[in-house]
Amino acid sequence: MSDTPNTVLEITQIITGFLSENMVSLLFLVLLIICRDAISNFISRLTSFSFRNGNSEIGMNAVAPINGSNEKVVKLSNADEKPIDHDEETEKEEKAKEEGWFSEMHTAFENGNLDAAEKVFKKYALEEKDEVKLEENKAIYLFFKFEKGKDNAAILELEELARTAKTEESKLNSLTWLSFCLSDSMQYNKEVQIWEKAVNEFKSEPLITEAKVNLAHAMNKDNDPVQARGLLISRLLKVEEENQKAKIYEALSKIEESLGNKTISIYCKDKSLEFDPNNRDELFNSAYAASNEDIDDISISNYLRLIRIDGENSTALNNLGVRAQEAGLKIKAIDNYKKAASYKNTLAMANQGYLLLDAGFTEEAEEIAKKALESDDTHENVYRLITAINEKKEEQREKWEKLSKKSLSRQKLIRSYIEQYYLGNPKELEGEWFVKGVTQTKVVVSNHKLEASWEEPASALGGSKYSVKLIGSVSGSSFSGQYTKKLIGDSPNTLLGLAGNTSNTCIGFVSDGGSKLTLMASKVNDDFSLFLSRKNA
Repeated sequence: MSDTPNTVLEITQIITGFLSENMVSLLFLVLLIICRDAISNFISRLTSFSFRNGNSEIGMNAVAPINGSNEKVVKLSNADEKPIDHDEETEKEEKAKEEGWFSEMHTAFENGNLDAAEKVFKKYALEEKDEVKLEENKAIYLFFKFEKGKDNAAILELEELARTAKTEESKLNSLTWLSFCLSDSMQYNKEVQIWEKAVNEFKSEPLITEAKVNLAHAMNKDNDPVQARGLLISRLLKVEEENQKAKIYEALSKIEESLGNKTISIYCKDKSLEFDPNNRDELFNSAYAASNEDIDDISISNYLRLIRIDGENSTALNNLGVRAQEAGLKIKAIDNYKKAASYKNTLAMANQGYLLLDAGFTEEAEEIAKKALESDDTHENVYRLITAINEKKEEQREKWEKLSKKSLSRQKLIRSYIEQYYLGNPKELEGEWFVKGVTQTKVVVSNHKLEASWEEPASALGGSKYSVKLIGSVSGSSFSGQYTKKLIGDSPNTLLGLAGNTSNTCIGFVSDGGSKLTLMASKVNDDFSLFLSRKNA
């Protein structure tokens, strides 16, 4: 019995000693538990960590959070509606189907009745008075004779039809169907040869452009995308007509994609629409492709442009709703989903349903609030609810307006960038520049690489200075790279990014006749921008 108090005393002493010796560690552990979300968020944003043994300094740099609010930007899965896949061959077939004879011929080929297909075409040929139109439709017949009828002689007949064509346009048509035959049979080298010959034979500039575009596609299929790219760029330097530029940039989009340059491919597709702004199909295709690569400024811009000229396009309305939802603008997303749903778009209905279930409920909440106001004893929280709904609507309206305006503004700059990407001269980047018209620096370009560095005062940190470095890969009079700003001396203030150290992925291009170098963030969510001028302000 007498041992019990001693035992309790000993245990108490052990616990007290442990707490005293490990107080700092225990406090640190408690702070970790309490602040685990904030610490996790910071660690996920770390870009660099430094340690100095001599003065026992430690430093960390972190990028800013994506959003100022607690709302997360989410990437939705299967919420966009895909464009209908129409290649040039399919489009020509569908156009041909408008002709009555074609339907009969096509059915005969589908049934394996080659003689019947030939009879249908011969009957049509006897009745057709327009010789040029007859040539165009004969090329279609010969393509199906090869494709469905398995008759290789059709290729020789197409070659002869192209050789004896009555007009350059008819010749281009025959060569196009011949090209389809060669492509389908993987005779890519021969396809290249027929378009090389056509380029030299055509007199019309628009047809030369079309032939060069087709030649580039053939080269690409023949595993020579670099030469295809060079061919298109050289043609781009010569043409003035907007329709030709549209076709070249569209072709460049496909070539750049095959080279793995997905962002440049998206920019090219968008650039083609600068010269073909009412092409509804390609506005949609461009917006959809851009969204797949997270290039939201181009995606939003072209969905907006499409809806301006096609307000009943439910697919575009739905996909614009997805862009708004991914930006965290749920109310704006529901608005677009409802508009799309009003045109019986079932995908938009599903998206709207998921979003409401996840926590939108704007109109439903308003209806509940209105009913509650009819009561004799309305709770004060009902008035707070009405206020909160109106504030949220206004907040997201302003944010969406800002994002839309920013996207359209960035699109204009990106179009200038992609123009300088192909048509500019790297020498325009080199030499002396003034950052914001004040701080002098020198841009050096060597082996398609750009470098520049300078120092600037850190006004919020007394006499401290920032070391700024700009590096990138050059194409034409443009570049894509990294802008880095770091406080000189690795001050302890770099902990948690308090010193304002930044690192931004950016693109830049020369404009205003070579007097201005514009830098902008690669992504719409990053507000970084900077300009350099040739003259000191």
